[in-house]
Parts: sequence; structure tokens; C-alpha cells
Amino acid sequence: MLSSEIFSLNVSKNPDESRAILPDFALDKVNDAIYLVGKDAALTYINNKACEMLGYKYQELIRLSYADIDGELLDPDVAGLWWKLSMRPEGIRFTSQHRMRSGELIPVEVSSSTYEHQGETLVLNVVRDVRELKQRTERYLQQEQQFRSLVENSPDLIARFDTSMRCQYANPQVLEVIGCSEEKARGWRLTDTIPFDEVGMRLFRLVSNTLASGEKSEAELEARFGDRARVLHVRCVPEYDLQGDVISILAVGRDISRLREVENEVRAAHQQMRLLASNQQQRTEDERKHIAREIHDELGQHLTSLRAGLSVMGMQADNPARVIQQADYLMTLIDSTIQVVRDVSTRLRPNMLNMGLVPALEWLRDEFVKNSDCACMLIVPEGKPVALSDQAVTAVFRVVQESLTNISRHAKASKVSIIVQASRESVVVQIRDNGRGFKMQAVREDAFGLLGIKERVDMLNGFASITSEPGQGTQLEITLPLSAK
Repeated sequence: MLSSEIFSLNVSKNPDESRAILPDFALDKVNDAIYLVGKDAALTYINNKACEMLGYKYQELIRLSYADIDGELLDPDVAGLWWKLSMRPEGIRFTSQHRMRSGELIPVEVSSSTYEHQGETLVLNVVRDVRELKQRTERYLQQEQQFRSLVENSPDLIARFDTSMRCQYANPQVLEVIGCSEEKARGWRLTDTIPFDEVGMRLFRLVSNTLASGEKSEAELEARFGDRARVLHVRCVPEYDLQGDVISILAVGRDISRLREVENEVRAAHQQMRLLASNQQQRTEDERKHIAREIHDELGQHLTSLRAGLSVMGMQADNPARVIQQADYLMTLIDSTIQVVRDVSTRLRPNMLNMGLVPALEWLRDEFVKNSDCACMLIVPEGKPVALSDQAVTAVFRVVQESLTNISRHAKASKVSIIVQASRESVVVQIRDNGRGFKMQAVREDAFGLLGIKERVDMLNGFASITSEPGQGTQLEITLPLSAK
């Protein structure tokens, strides 16, 4: 509100005279439009800003009444109320619309107060064009609405803090986590609400560093909300005013718990694969040692004996009886040598595998029964043979072989059944025993037999499941799609 001292000079009813006597050099420096209005709404004085704001020349505007500018004053009741309120010591401030020369209505903010001059009561109006302010406000409200629409539908936890660490906004995800309403959350201080533990202090330091440095900062925080532990990636971003000063901090927390779980699972799977590969390599080396020992100790010894026997026969050519006796011995030795070769070949790959799945499983069942005290029953589809590729037959054979080996070593079972079921889409093989079973949760990570079974089946796009309970035996079921052919 301009002080009345500015108008201490005489105000004339003559527009040209008043234009001359008033201190234009001071009033025209003011950014607001200024009107002196009489009781009859006549304009006694206007400054250049008023002309500029409404698009009039001075001589055009000064001849109008204030009601021509502010159309609401055309109503006598409104005009009377306005004059009455302006006469109060504190005056009146209100918003209105003023009509420009072009007819356009513009929003304005008006401050009206009484002004006494040479016994005449006038109203001093200081009018501010708020079009730009209104546009800025509308833009701000639009941006705020867009911000709310974005953050309220975001899966992230988003909160805004002022420079006093007081919460200005928290989206529904934050409210759900902390378990309170928006009204209760708005205004709580970060320093008063965070727990004074490692996680709370790290969050406080994160926001503080952003506030002090004016630069974004981020960190991962592991916290427990209720019964659930979460890993949050928190980023704090400074927000500035037009002068470049930090006015608030926007904190965005993204729940990356599942991502970290997947990373741990992948890391554990890689470690398990490394252990499996190492175990498989060790088993391969052990098998090679065993085969090499059999070849060296049995096959080599047999061949040496054959060579020595032939030498003896050569020296006994004059004794037919001794030659026949030596020949019989060598024939027996050759038979043993052939058996050694067959045993080595069978250990590498049984010939029954070349005849299909059912003959291979029958041979495996017979070998298991022969080498253990456990009964074994094989049930296979009748009629049409089970048609699988050589790779699939080998995989099923090795899985059943591994299962029977585990049953023989650990299960202490008296009965085992191998059941083969075939359909148009898949082949299902079940191996059941009535042994002592085990707790599934107690299976060691280095149980490479079970892991190897699953890996074999996975390579053929199949599925393997193992169920067991202590005292109730164990069942292994593998399913191979016929596309494995």
C-alpha cells in the first residue's frame, strides 16, 4: 500500500492540471497501477502503469469512471459496500477483473484504502496485474497434479522433505510401509521418527548429505518392515527454487529385494554348478583309474600269461599230452580275458542300451537284484515299445542306475519298484522304495547324486521331482517330453 505522503501535493479536478502537479516521476516507477477514485467513481488520478496495463492512452482512460474498468461496481449495492469497506482504517484487499480497452477481462488484485485530500474523501486503489502469477500458479498446480499422479501410481517409495527434515509429502507406498495416514505423516520430522539404528542413521546421513552438498546421493539400505526384510535402493535428489537455493529433498526408495534374491540364487546356482562339475570330473577320474587298474592288473596279466603259455607250448612240442593240457589252460585264460573286456565295456556303456529303454531297465533290475538283498519289480507298458532317442534312453538309464545305487547304499529298503508310463506327450518313470526315507529340508547342498539326476533331466527339457518322509520311503519321478526324441 502506498503511503499518503506521495499525494501530499494538491489534486486538481482538471485532468491535465492533476497530471502536471502529481509526482509522476515517483508513481510511474511503481510496478502497480494506481487510481484515485471519487465518491461518484470518477477517476481523479491514474499513473502510466494503469494506462499500459489496460491498453489506453492517458486522455482516454482518465475520462472513464472506475466502474467502466471494474464492472462489478456498476451494481450500486456492490459499489456501496466497496466504498464502505475502503473507508475502514485497514482498507480492503480483494481480487477482481478489469476490462481492457480491447474488451478482454484480466485478473487483478486490488488494495483499496481511504485518502483524505483538502476535505475531500477519495479511495486510493493499488491494482496489480496477476495474469502472470495466475498462469504460474496454474502451471504449478498442473505440474503438482502430474507429480502426484506419477508418484501415487509408482511402485517406488517416494517422500519429500523440507530443509528442516520435515515431511512435506509421502506417497501411498510410503504410508503403507510405515502404517499411518497422509495427515499424520505430513509434518513429521525425519530426525524424530527414524529408528536410531544403522539403517536409520544411514538414511539420515543420506538426506543430510544431499541437503548440505546440493547434489544427489544414493545408497542401499536393508530394513525390516513388519515380518518382511527389504532391500531398498534409496536416491535423494535436491530441489531448487528460482534463485538456485535448495528448498526440499526428494527421496525415492526402490524395493530391489527380489533382484537381490535372484542375484543370490544365480550366485548359488553358479557355485553349485561349479561344485557339480568338479564332482563330475572327480568321478570321471575315479572311473578312469578303476578301468585303467582293471586293464593293467587283469587284462595285462592275462595277456602276459598267454604269451608265457605259448612260449612253453613251443618248448614242449615233443610232448603232445603236455601241449593239450597247456592249450586247455590257455583257452580258460582267454575266456577270462574276454570276460574282463566285457566287464570294462559294460561299465563304460552296457550293450543293452542299444536295444531300447525296456531291455536296458530289465538288465539294470537283474543286476540290482543279483548284487543286493532287495526285491525289485519293473512295470512297463505292454504292446507298443517306449520310443525315445538314444540320448533320452541313456539319461533315463543313468537316472535309474543312480537311484538304485543310492537305495543300495542308504535306503535300507526291502522292496523297490520301477514304473514306466507312456502317453502321447511324455514318458514318466517312477522309482519307489520302502526304505527309511529322509527329510527333504535336510538334503545337503553337496548331494551331487540328486543334483546330477536333475541336471540330466533338465538337459532334455524334462522335469524331476523327489519326495520323501522319514520312515516312509522315497519316490523319484522323472517326466520327459516325447519331443526329446
